[in-house]
Amino acid sequence: MGLVLIGVGSIFVQYLWNSYSRAAKMDAWVEVPCRIVSMDVDDSELNQRGMPKYIFQVSYQYEFNGATYTGTRLKRLSTEVSDPRKLKKSIKNYQVGTETICHVDPEAPGMAVLKKDTKAALFSIWFPCLFIVGGAGMILSALFRRNA
Repeated sequence: MGLVLIGVGSIFVQYLWNSYSRAAKMDAWVEVPCRIVSMDVDDSELNQRGMPKYIFQVSYQYEFNGATYTGTRLKRLSTEVSDPRKLKKSIKNYQVGTETICHVDPEAPGMAVLKKDTKAALFSIWFPCLFIVGGAGMILSALFRRNA
């Protein structure tokens, strides 16, 4: 049982660490001005429950190292919600013609986002570490158990 806890805890620690690492790499991305050229909310797809899935779609243009690029990502992963009210802030902030800042990967200038990923995963990594410590404790107590 101790090995299972260590294994499960390790998987979740690795997942959270990878999430944090991806977000931390975005700190090296360059901020450049960009202009929103199109914005839409697509509700043509259905979610698992058969309800409309609202997908925020945005397109913006920016210049990096003298070349013009078109970006389509609000965040690294697509923004999907089941309640269109959750998109109000994005719809308000990214109207067509709005001048804003996008974050460009200097190693792949075609990759840009309007919002960087959060590093919150690092604040949660302690929880699966408890499983690792608990599993190690179970193993150590079994190995060093004194017979009465």
